[in-house]
Amino acid sequence: AAKTFTGEFYSALDNERTRISSFYGPDAGVVWNGNPVSSGQDVSAFYAKMPPTKFDVQSYDAQPIQPDGRGSCSFLLAVSGQVRIGPESAPMRGFSDTFVMKPDAKEPTRFLIATQGFRLVV
Repeated sequence: AAKTFTGEFYSALDNERTRISSFYGPDAGVVWNGNPVSSGQDVSAFYAKMPPTKFDVQSYDAQPIQPDGRGSCSFLLAVSGQVRIGPESAPMRGFSDTFVMKPDAKEPTRFLIATQGFRLVV
């Protein structure tokens, strides 16, 4: 689940931001580089205003958190790599992104972002 999510999420950020809200649970909380972003439409609007990006995921790690009683389990996902924000001439910068992923109540084999904390690395 972590590998699939990581590939699809960062690809959507780079190429299909109109899909980005489908990755978030209805009450998801996001903190992007220290700035809180509310859930729902605010997340979509936030990413829509962001300059173009190119993410290069270099590592990820997932750890189970808590079973949901239906045979699935929430998990913590830590992702790191480099990102270019802005034109192709912009430098790549390190990033760290941490997620709590919860099973979708309607489709327990699918996971949605419950919380996300993104940081650019100095």
